[in-house]
Amino acid sequence: MAKLSLARESLINAACELFRARGYEGVGVAELLEKSGAPRGSLYFHFPGGKEEIGVEAVRRVGISVAGQFRELHESGVDLETFIDRVFKTTAKTVKDRDFEASCPIAATAAGLGKHNPQLAAAVRDMFASWEREVTVAAIARGLTPKHAAEFATAMLTCIEGALIVSKAQGTIAAHTCAAKAMKAMAEAMVPAPA
Repeated sequence: MAKLSLARESLINAACELFRARGYEGVGVAELLEKSGAPRGSLYFHFPGGKEEIGVEAVRRVGISVAGQFRELHESGVDLETFIDRVFKTTAKTVKDRDFEASCPIAATAAGLGKHNPQLAAAVRDMFASWEREVTVAAIARGLTPKHAAEFATAMLTCIEGALIVSKAQGTIAAHTCAAKAMKAMAEAMVPAPA
């Protein structure tokens, strides 16, 4: 049974990395099997829904992990400027560590989604929404009104994903630095002035 569980984990891990580089539509089942080293029969044993089910699991794994990182950063008590800096230093490191050949697997998956993958589309929406909720909570705790915090969270998610895509295309982390500056300016403009 341990061998079967290992095959399942290997398939999800392979999906996360391959989708990060080429998105969901750019990866075939044969490539997932090859990268994971899992036996062919294990794919449909663990994922009777096939590639879409693996995609849903990969999106959830990444989504839950990132939501947890936002929560930990919030709970660390850093101010909003430091929160922003740490997020974009992390995203810059992520893309640089992969030699600018990968971005966010959820965004890369979302870019190729159509109506023929409803479960995968729902998982992408749910995970992005969970990130926005975590950033909203952090922003409210740091002085933004609920309305401004929600807007800030949406802009933050947009900047994160945009920076990952642009830096992959340009082979530089400059987009992350610029995104951090833009988000700090937005946060400063949204914090209520002292009475």
